[in-house]
Amino acid sequence: MALEIGNETISDFRVLRLKGRLDTETSADFELAAHDLTEAGDKRFIVDLSEISYVSSAGLRVLLALAKQTDDTSGGVLRLSGMSSTVRQVFDLSGFSKLFHIASDLDAALRGDVAAATPSSPSARVSRTAADLLGAGGSASKPAPRSADVGRHAGNLLGAPPAPKRSLWSRILGWFKGQ
Repeated sequence: MALEIGNETISDFRVLRLKGRLDTETSADFELAAHDLTEAGDKRFIVDLSEISYVSSAGLRVLLALAKQTDDTSGGVLRLSGMSSTVRQVFDLSGFSKLFHIASDLDAALRGDVAAATPSSPSARVSRTAADLLGAGGSASKPAPRSADVGRHAGNLLGAPPAPKRSLWSRILGWFKGQ
């Protein structure tokens, strides 16, 4: 299914209205459109997700990359608006709700009425770790994280307590039991 990308300027924001699914097949289209706009000098974005039915990790990666390009230090702004409950659940479960300014609808995003739980800007460590996990870290020389590291880092981002270390004896017994 194709992704439709509407593009207009409202006030001093570039509003990108997405329609369809933001997934592995379509995220490259959105990434290209966003890249072209940032290269043209746009720094203030609102991404209207009200007509998005699904967001995959590839879609999250593209949104995170756009957020990095429009960080507060460069005078940029990125706000997301109009998420359905299904899409919002993806953001909440992945911990990405903490990384973005999220408004209930386009009007609220234009006014700057973002979710109260959303921090004004994510910490550099959280942003860097999330970007690395999704492959948007921008470092070609850095190897991909191992699956155990991904799980540990994702748990840290979501505030889960670290798993207790197993003793040597319990690991040996687990090995015998096939665990």
